[in-house]
Amino acid sequence: MRNYQIYWIEESFANHYYGRERMFFGLFSDWERSSGDLNKIISKQVEFITKPIPYLPTHRILQHELVKVEGAKWIDTTAIIEGEDSGANLLMNERSISIEAWGPNDCEYLFFEILRRNMGQLLAIDLDNERYGWLKPIKQRKFIY
Repeated sequence: MRNYQIYWIEESFANHYYGRERMFFGLFSDWERSSGDLNKIISKQVEFITKPIPYLPTHRILQHELVKVEGAKWIDTTAIIEGEDSGANLLMNERSISIEAWGPNDCEYLFFEILRRNMGQLLAIDLDNERYGWLKPIKQRKFIY
């Protein structure tokens, strides 16, 4: 089972920490493991560096794109892609998108591709397997001297 949390990172933080995504992973990992006052402090940091996920536009984009995918359906507020022996569920929260995937095929990449094409600065984190990365890598500016 693979569980991803996808966060929309503020542009200034995304640009500044591009190439140092491990720092984001460390912050979200600490947030997951912490409790009490430390959890409150880290929660404020996470809230500061992330943007809320725009629910209706994102929902419309997913609905429009998933019509083209075989085995995709909506149940209440959850998007589901099911294959023969694999699948993925997507659930939108206020500040993150949760994706749970199972099986040998990587069904979650269909969700990643839809989100990548339509939104910017999205960071996907799988805390259990220590996997993380941008859905859409940031283009670096090249200055001519």
